[in-house]
Amino acid sequence: MKKVFRMLIVLFVIVGCSTDDDGGPKVGGPTDPVDGGDSGDGGNVDPYTYTATSDLKDIVDFPIGNIVSASKLTSGSTSNQAFREVLNREYNSITAENDMKMANIFTAPGTYDFSDGDAIVDYAKANGFRVHGHTLVWHASIPTWLENFDGTDEEFETLIEDYVKATVSHFAQETMTYNGEEVSVVAGWDVVNEVWDGSSLRNSLFRQRMGDDYAAKLFTWAREADPDVKLFYNDYNIAGETSKRNLILGMVNNFISNDVPIDGIGMQMHLNHNWPVDDLPTAIEEVAATGLLVHISELDVKVNYSDDITEFTVERAQAQEEQYQRAAYHYVTKVPEDQQYGLTIWGFRDNDSWLYDNGNDWPLLYNNDFETKIAHRGLVEGLQGNAP
Repeated sequence: MKKVFRMLIVLFVIVGCSTDDDGGPKVGGPTDPVDGGDSGDGGNVDPYTYTATSDLKDIVDFPIGNIVSASKLTSGSTSNQAFREVLNREYNSITAENDMKMANIFTAPGTYDFSDGDAIVDYAKANGFRVHGHTLVWHASIPTWLENFDGTDEEFETLIEDYVKATVSHFAQETMTYNGEEVSVVAGWDVVNEVWDGSSLRNSLFRQRMGDDYAAKLFTWAREADPDVKLFYNDYNIAGETSKRNLILGMVNNFISNDVPIDGIGMQMHLNHNWPVDDLPTAIEEVAATGLLVHISELDVKVNYSDDITEFTVERAQAQEEQYQRAAYHYVTKVPEDQQYGLTIWGFRDNDSWLYDNGNDWPLLYNNDFETKIAHRGLVEGLQGNAP
């Protein structure tokens, strides 16, 4: 595993907030020097950002990913040019945030629009990225026409089978040389997302119309469409909710026992700055004990989940840094190397995050000017195997 030493560079303080054309949150900060960091000319050290000397993808041998959209990969705007610069420098895996979900692809019975996904795959192939497919079936991404489909349950199931097979087959066609092998650009799929709702099966449209075993059917169809692509189950709070994790692991082990094709588990990892802590290594260990691939698939760290702060404080920034470090450290130390599918961050700038909440949370690695926050430093430390 590659190891890179980090240098701490003293920065000039920026008082107040930084914004771009999209706007951004007010960043509160102390007016006195932090950590004794006088800049030499009377300025203060910025406690929120640092100068990174390690690009994430260069630290470890497994892929480091982030989310993209076809529009961001093609837009000529200043912010999207900066986005691509960071993407190409720091990452070697990409996941479509929304463009490869059912609601965007499945336009009518037997009709599919793969254009956005194709644009993402083309960019990946041209720039040496692995693509992780996300997600074939999710209760929150259903086209309106399918929600209103008034055919029989058997007809509904046939529609879903055809969609799964058509989508997986389509994206299996593009190949590239990756780590010396000719492989599909789309290396894996989240076959189904969030089957479980707390302590019970979610009563989704798919469960209602296809039965309690609908997830097993989806995995079987995906494998029939592509014998080589890695197939994942993806869910949130696998770390943090023991009862939910036990249900998920029970389902997965049942799949394994009954030869339902499954290759990995995606742990979404939408964390809080102080949760989970003790359960985090336990959860990762238990998921790895299945022998399947483990993907930290949607990592971000909220700092204001209780709405108890109105500014991003130094204390919360440091707690966020530690939580990012904790997640990466336990991943690299608890998951065997041959099960390390990768770690994917769910977004770039704070103000692009699904958790942004009108400027009331700051969950990601970069501020609104694409400067690296100290959360990035924590992730680097964890990837290097340094405990928080």
